[in-house]
Amino acid sequence: MTEKHEIATVLRRKLPQAGRWIGAMLLALSACASVPEQSAAPLDKQEVVARIAQSRWDALMKGDFEAAYKLMSPATRSVVKLEDFRRKSGMVTWKAASVRKVECSADDLCAVRIDVKYAYKLRIGRTVESDRVMAETWRNTAGGWWYVPADAL
Repeated sequence: MTEKHEIATVLRRKLPQAGRWIGAMLLALSACASVPEQSAAPLDKQEVVARIAQSRWDALMKGDFEAAYKLMSPATRSVVKLEDFRRKSGMVTWKAASVRKVECSADDLCAVRIDVKYAYKLRIGRTVESDRVMAETWRNTAGGWWYVPADAL
């Protein structure tokens, strides 16, 4: 006997007539809830890369350098230590970032353009704010999409 049949039997025995109706409705609703939803069409690679790139910039803006570091390619992480990445990334305060465009030239290679606003402190103590479009390269290797810094290309 299945679990749903056992529940229905218990409901018939234990609940008065009005309660049975409510119980039957709950049982029917629970059956609907157990049917998996049809999944939407899978995201195309541009959407996937845009989301991952945005998550990297969100981590940088929060100062979560470890999360941003984990999105660098395994090859890059083998030569760039987390401490060095943290020190270099911490020199700038990232104020805003938004993926503008993703163009993929191959199945495993995408160029991403990101609008960023940032602030940095000059040696004389003055803080300068600016904005620009950053260019990034993302490569699908080792089972996922990874950020490859320009100086690693």
